[in-house]
Amino acid sequence: MKPVIIFITLFLLFSCKEKQSEHVVSQTQNVDKIPVIDSAYVATKTAYFKIKDGVIVGDGRTVLDTIISTSQFVMFGERHGSKNTSQLITALIPMLHTGGFNHTAFEVGPYSAKKLVTLSTPPSETVNNLRKFTSQYAGKEDNQVPIPFFDGLEDAYFLQSIREHDMGIWGLDQEYYSSTLYFMDELLSFVKNDADYTIIKSEKEQASKIIASWYEKEENSDTDIDLFTEIQKEPKVQQYLNRFRKNEATKKIIEDLEISWDIYSRWRKDSHADRISYMRNNFLKHYQQVVKMESNPKVFLKFGGLHASKILTNNCYDLGNLITELAHQNNSKATIINSWNYHFIDETGTEVNYLKKYAWYYKRLRDLMVLGKRDEWTIIDLTAIRDDIQNGRVTLPKNGDYHRIKSLIDGYDYQLILPLDTAVTPNKN
Repeated sequence: MKPVIIFITLFLLFSCKEKQSEHVVSQTQNVDKIPVIDSAYVATKTAYFKIKDGVIVGDGRTVLDTIISTSQFVMFGERHGSKNTSQLITALIPMLHTGGFNHTAFEVGPYSAKKLVTLSTPPSETVNNLRKFTSQYAGKEDNQVPIPFFDGLEDAYFLQSIREHDMGIWGLDQEYYSSTLYFMDELLSFVKNDADYTIIKSEKEQASKIIASWYEKEENSDTDIDLFTEIQKEPKVQQYLNRFRKNEATKKIIEDLEISWDIYSRWRKDSHADRISYMRNNFLKHYQQVVKMESNPKVFLKFGGLHASKILTNNCYDLGNLITELAHQNNSKATIINSWNYHFIDETGTEVNYLKKYAWYYKRLRDLMVLGKRDEWTIIDLTAIRDDIQNGRVTLPKNGDYHRIKSLIDGYDYQLILPLDTAVTPNKN
């Protein structure tokens, strides 16, 4: 009897293996028959829109309306300094407000966000106030501004729109590299009625002079200078800062400023991870405050594209990942929009084709990039492409393009390609 049982068992085993083998062959044959993503396929997931008199029109408007109406969080991964981006945000603000978005978050420091509120009060004075402020503290280079990404005329317009719609402003990032002198003046503003104001003002002037000299040394040096470590070694700087460390109104400003300095000083020692955690924690602090008053508050975020991704980037799980997880916990939705430039007019007035100039990056994304237009906004539905891949209707390429396209589709929900673009118009004297 035992030999018969062994024979039957072996027969069944070999039969199963043969069927499994046939199934694997069948699967392989099916995969080979699935069409590979190409520009013709991506075109079926693409819509276009324009901005006319500040209003978004075209088929792409429907896509944006759906995103806003179905999402708790919308994150815009921007190209920094883009005129088109700021004009789009200005057009989006009324739509977001109508869709229940009462909060916005930006790549600026916590105190700088409060300063932006001051500078946009009343909203009608936003452009003028920002011009005066930026002109007072800006350096020679375009990036030497007191508050980044709000130094352009188009930036002032979208800030004005935010304030006109009574939307809150959250600052999540470190305070900016070139903001130190502005902070010295800000601290002084808190002690105007102090009996020792004249003395403190004199200390501020001495500290600011030392700080300015270190910035100049760092800019002109042929060797690396740890700017903020050197500044903090200065006794007169510490004497001035110590005036504000125990003051309830200013001690948090000092703490955040020193966190920012530390992140800049340790940029070669993985301080990037600390910066991302700082931004995540700041978001959660704001969110936990507003959730006490609103059920599932809706937040619009505008950050650089890498910060927007929901997968691991630069060895960190950034803000895009945080809001995606938070939406999952809330049984709501986070929508991540990435953006690219295609045609861009540089500072010399020359039109640049990014697909050609930055071919090392965009050539592997060519099938998406070629759908961009010079005179219209392009919006590609990556969620629909992701769904088609998961359901076997289309497949990723098998060459090196696979990795770039997969990280894009996994990291973002929509891809915007901007029309012919240029840098923001400087808003300073």
